[in-house]
Amino acid sequence: MQQPSPPPPLIALLGAPHTGAEALAQALQQQITPGSVHITLHHPHLASPLPAQHTRSDAVALTLLMGLDQPCPAEERDAQEAFDTQLRAALAAAAAPYRVVYGVGEQRIRNALIAIQKVAPKAYSTGARAAWDAENTPRATRLRAWNCEKCSDPTCEHRLFTALVEQRDAAPPPGFTPDRA
Repeated sequence: MQQPSPPPPLIALLGAPHTGAEALAQALQQQITPGSVHITLHHPHLASPLPAQHTRSDAVALTLLMGLDQPCPAEERDAQEAFDTQLRAALAAAAAPYRVVYGVGEQRIRNALIAIQKVAPKAYSTGARAAWDAENTPRATRLRAWNCEKCSDPTCEHRLFTALVEQRDAAPPPGFTPDRA
């Protein structure tokens, strides 16, 4: 007797307004092999104060949080940043690991596909697999296989931006020349 196949991995796409979560979900549905993953625009563990009561069928294999690099009306930027902060706090409170997806258009889709490949290696259609292969073919020797814009690790992202802010704050203002006495 054949055992039933496990349910497809659940991929949660989350994002503040104007970050493109819905558009990314639609684009991924066109590129991913049907039935290989289930993509949702909510996170079941954030909807309930009792995450321990969730069943294995709604276990999230991957949470993709949209980065704040998409165009946003200036008057809505503060609300967008506040919503993003609330999402990150809710994910942290639920101890839900996540990856941040950046990029515009095809680059964002490619970055999401790279993250999905880690939890569902057979989720790609031929076209999507070709995009993955083209992005990761061996080139001249490099120190690392990934560039920062493809990392999506929230801890790494925090370290990078903290260092950049500290560097910016420590740098002298433009046009400042120290005394050479």
